[in-house]
Amino acid sequence: MNKVTARDKEIFENFLRQMPLQKLRRDYGALLGEAAWWVFNGSSGRADSFTRKFLKILRKKMGETRPFSFEEPKGRRHFCIPLVAESRAIGVLGLSGFSKGARQELLNILAHHVDLLVQNSAKAEELGRLSATIRPRAVALSTVHTVHRIINSTLNLNELMSRLAHLTAQVLRVQRSAIHLVEQKTLVCKGRVGYPKNKPASARIAWGKKTEGSVAKTANVIFRKRLLCVPLIDEDVIGVMTVSRKKDRKDFNYFDLEILTTLAEEAVIAVKNAQLYEEQKKVTLGTIRSLAVILGSRVTHSLPTEAFLRLVLGVAGHLRLGEEETQALHYAALLKDTAKVGIPESILKKPAKLTGEEYLSLREHPIKGAKIVQSFESLKPVAPIILYSREKYDGTGYPEGLKGEKIPIGARILAVVNAFEAIVMGRPYRNQSSIDEALEEISRNGGTQFDPKVVEAFVKVVQKENVRRLLKKK
Repeated sequence: MNKVTARDKEIFENFLRQMPLQKLRRDYGALLGEAAWWVFNGSSGRADSFTRKFLKILRKKMGETRPFSFEEPKGRRHFCIPLVAESRAIGVLGLSGFSKGARQELLNILAHHVDLLVQNSAKAEELGRLSATIRPRAVALSTVHTVHRIINSTLNLNELMSRLAHLTAQVLRVQRSAIHLVEQKTLVCKGRVGYPKNKPASARIAWGKKTEGSVAKTANVIFRKRLLCVPLIDEDVIGVMTVSRKKDRKDFNYFDLEILTTLAEEAVIAVKNAQLYEEQKKVTLGTIRSLAVILGSRVTHSLPTEAFLRLVLGVAGHLRLGEEETQALHYAALLKDTAKVGIPESILKKPAKLTGEEYLSLREHPIKGAKIVQSFESLKPVAPIILYSREKYDGTGYPEGLKGEKIPIGARILAVVNAFEAIVMGRPYRNQSSIDEALEEISRNGGTQFDPKVVEAFVKVVQKENVRRLLKKK
């Protein structure tokens, strides 16, 4: 008999699982008599119960690929069916002491039945191997689609890396997953799963130190039984991905490495997109700040830019606005006075009550401001905030008389902070008031002029921020 391979053993075990001896004995026992049924695949442990003489005969015959029979000197008859897969004998199924009246045709039928079962076992083993080969590639392909959805859902780098770390842990079924990015020749963790809370994510890893630092420096993969670490490579190494401790406690294999490598390739795309987005944001914000400085030169009685932004963004954070809403509000806060460029200074700085015509002209400035902002593609989300920042919660504002939740949340926030600015900084037509007086007046108008939820958040932000110190930075 040929040396039994691991695959032979798997086919043999599959055969026993799909047709145990008890079932064969039950199906054929009435016709073959009270025979002893046994299987043998070359293991000495299974042969201990046989006599030496029988073993010698059996081992001599086990190279056969066709059914064979023999008798012991004492007359005990044995019928053996080789278990043949791909022209190789992987074992033997035997009957010992069966009825002398058993016809050869019945034994041949049994042999044919057993042969079919062995072929099915071989096919099942082959399908299992194919599945094990295909599954990682299918998982990798599915993972790519999932990563694309994640990339399209946000361009915030930290959020992206956190989501990718969680996805990696789920796909590879590991206890720990981490993504580190290169910053000034050190590695900074941007997303991780499964690490102790007392191990700070902010801790930097020196270049060339520890597993992650070594992979970053050499750009080589580290493949261990309990850990995988791969580099994120653009033109240079921009980071590393690390996974460790599979949940089923098995060792990592090359399929796991293939999936992690696929994830790393997608992570590079995600990082590049997020970094490009951040660069565009910086350019846009720089342009807007420059414009805000120009506008500020014409507008008097205004809060310091830093103070105004701290209040606006503080309320946005308290109300848990999304990233895109917060960014649009940030830009709107800087560009809120855009349309005042076209309003005569005689109106802007008039200390007395405005005439009807002057008031109508002033009311046009949100519309003009929105039109100016809307002409820039990247600032289109900002336009509604500026346009509706003069609306009132009860529907008595302008330009369209929107009411309640129909007013964009950014516009509702800007309305409250604008009012606070007008009260504490004063206007040509009214004197300054204290911060406490401003909060009292704004709170009194919650539910009529202002959104009460925004008012509540604003009061908390003012109490938390050192507004008096910010006001001195004019």
